[in-house]
Amino acid sequence: MSNDLALDLGSATTRVADARGALLLEEPTVVAVDADSRRLLAFGRGAPALASATAGRVRLERPVRHGQLVDIALAEELLVEVLRAAGVSRLAHPRVLACVQASATHVQRRALDRALRRAGARQVRFVEHPVACALGAGLAIEEPTGSMVVDVGAGTTEIGVLALGGLVTSASLSVGADDVDDAVRLMLSRRYDLVVDPGVATEVVRRTGADGAPPADDGTDAPHLEVTGRRGADGAPYAVVVSPADIRPSIDGLVAPVVAAAVDCISSAPPDLANDLLGAGLHLSGGGSLLAGVAQRIASATGLPVHAAREPSRTAVLGAARCLATFDVLGASVTAAPRR
Repeated sequence: MSNDLALDLGSATTRVADARGALLLEEPTVVAVDADSRRLLAFGRGAPALASATAGRVRLERPVRHGQLVDIALAEELLVEVLRAAGVSRLAHPRVLACVQASATHVQRRALDRALRRAGARQVRFVEHPVACALGAGLAIEEPTGSMVVDVGAGTTEIGVLALGGLVTSASLSVGADDVDDAVRLMLSRRYDLVVDPGVATEVVRRTGADGAPPADDGTDAPHLEVTGRRGADGAPYAVVVSPADIRPSIDGLVAPVVAAAVDCISSAPPDLANDLLGAGLHLSGGGSLLAGVAQRIASATGLPVHAAREPSRTAVLGAARCLATFDVLGASVTAAPRR
């Protein structure tokens, strides 16, 4: 059991936990590569600093987009470093349980299986993301009563109604919190002619568009914020002040498809399970679930109570770790990659 690892290779963040639920690694899913040889030089938090210090000789790349491997060779190199940073020696060859989208194809699962085996895993199994999130939220999905999860990640949103240890209905959307950041950058460019880095847009959303943002001095719900960047017209340093009202349309662009997919999942579930949800409600997880209005809009559209996860960004990897510890009960929820 000590060699078993749970992996959530997310579009924005990679997390690894052991079978006890201890988080071993939590790093951004970004790598710094040599611009000429494409050799991996750094990953995680160290990658941006290296890229900024090398005057264009090093590029930042993200090998995972919308929950899928877009550069398999680079993903293999990344996973080698991830397992090493999680404390796995070259000789350990752990068993790895990886979270995957419910809609992941055989080709996508084989690609991740191959990448992990080349990185040193001796055995690879998969748990679908909604199942992992349900376990991470502490739901007893092996029971015949229905439960529901909505996980709003950085690059994808996973929704599932579960019972008897598996998914009954599910939906995978290629939208997430990254889309809000991109929409904010576009809004700043079009409305204010302000060009900002992706990290600046993320901070703007966090400080003006997240539930729990500190109130402004004038008593409004969230603070106005000065945002600095460069003017698009001439590249000069430039600053503007944005408000929650500026950010809200960008968040609405994420919330609308999530709400629609959640309603569809409930409508597709058997009536007895849908009836169970009236009492049990749905469980909301993922970093994107902290965006202002997400929980309220889902509750209003579905008519269900909405419960927030205690550690929304870590729910999936902690659930996968729990799945390692209860493999005998939840074996039907864990699958191997198809060989053909």
